[in-house]
Amino acid sequence: MRHSEYGRREVRFNRDQVWKVKEWARGALVGSLAMVAVSCGSNDPVVTRRSAATVYGGDSTGARPTSDVKVPMHARKELVENSAAAVSNEQPGIVFTINDSGNDPMLFAFDTTGADRGAWVVDSANNVDWEAAAEGPCASSARGQRAEPNGRRCIYIGDTGDNSAVRPVVVIYRVLEPRAAAASSIGGGHLKSDRLVFRYPDGSHDVEAMYVAPDGAVILISKRPLYDEDGHMRPALVFRLAASAWNAGTVVTADLVDSLPIVPGTAPWRTITDAALSPDDRYLAVRTYAQVYVFETDSATGRRRSGVRPAVCNIYHADDDAGEGIGWVGGGTSRRLVLTSEGRRSPLRIVTCPLPGGAASGRR
Repeated sequence: MRHSEYGRREVRFNRDQVWKVKEWARGALVGSLAMVAVSCGSNDPVVTRRSAATVYGGDSTGARPTSDVKVPMHARKELVENSAAAVSNEQPGIVFTINDSGNDPMLFAFDTTGADRGAWVVDSANNVDWEAAAEGPCASSARGQRAEPNGRRCIYIGDTGDNSAVRPVVVIYRVLEPRAAAASSIGGGHLKSDRLVFRYPDGSHDVEAMYVAPDGAVILISKRPLYDEDGHMRPALVFRLAASAWNAGTVVTADLVDSLPIVPGTAPWRTITDAALSPDDRYLAVRTYAQVYVFETDSATGRRRSGVRPAVCNIYHADDDAGEGIGWVGGGTSRRLVLTSEGRRSPLRIVTCPLPGGAASGRR
């Protein structure tokens, strides 16, 4: 059987607070989950949180966070699938997020106390499968709408989800970062958007991890298990769209620029769901459902330093919904990571994880 004929499923958490295996990852991950399908008597089992913890366990690789604080979310009813965590550099404590596929094209804001801080409709946009959001510098567009006035920054929204890897092109939207509303007010309105349509150089990919480099380039990381021509599992791939791509006026092709020492599918929960560059551009956090990998980066390009081993943090927790978003909050000695999950009432987690070289993310 060719590898393309294998079914692919990912572990996600549904709104009824049960684990549902939606797609099977091929190869090693299929083997890891096979006994669950047998024990449940189904090819599409529904597993409670308790039985998920018993059957799957946690991936033991990596240190536990040295601090792990849960913050209740007070999200508005429209935020039903919290799928990102784009932390503002302009507005301390403000986090932007989006709904998953098939929902209205809206951008939401909350703060690190879990309070609702507004929602906006993104004009000229369509939510086919929104899976990523990032904050970064506004590269100038051909129309001049998104130049950085007075140092303002932009929110980038990735319509890059592709569970079956069949979309010939995908889209990134870009809006000027809105001002968050006061916690006690409604806030909102409409946001004008720029649109970048692109393809990958080697065929379709499912991508949920995206960040924006200091030079305005958009970096994307593949999510799912990949195989070479001999059937061996491959590391996650890293693609780059230069800031100038926004001026192309046509479909552009992303550049394949790197691969990560993360091989999706080699353990349960090891698929990549988000990435975030630290505010000082020194570190890149890449999360899976169970782990955070923290890489040292070139502060000019936002690219990882290949000669430095990443620090690995084990964030598996049996009570969580499907972990989706990651972002950096604070800086210096107060540097932390904020983690979001899909469930509407899922709390935020604010964690302290190791940095490359042995320091903790809250102690450097």
